[in-house]
Amino acid sequence: MDDKRREKYLQNRYKRELERYLNRVVNFVMQGSFDREAYAKHIDNVTEKLEQCQKVALYNEYYEKLEEFIQMTQRLKESDLDGDEIQAEVMHTANLLRKMKRKKSYNRKQYRRIDEDEF
Repeated sequence: MDDKRREKYLQNRYKRELERYLNRVVNFVMQGSFDREAYAKHIDNVTEKLEQCQKVALYNEYYEKLEEFIQMTQRLKESDLDGDEIQAEVMHTANLLRKMKRKKSYNRKQYRRIDEDEF
């Protein structure tokens, strides 16, 4: 039981760090003026904090996409795109990720109005 508890702890810690990475990058990008060198420095700083946490396999589409987001931000750091394009790409991907997280199962039938014909 102790191994399961430790594994669960590591998974939760890694999930929190992935979320923090996303939030830190988005907050940086939304600050207004965008500087490529400051972006590269910030990505290095945030990645360093993420690497302090042990990487654990997560079997969830949302967290897999989050890991892809991290790789994308690393690639953008070294790309030759200008600041506005990097900013737009990061925000677009982050919005899709956040939308995926909020998505919940929804049964239309449950919320349909009952017509009098069905009585």
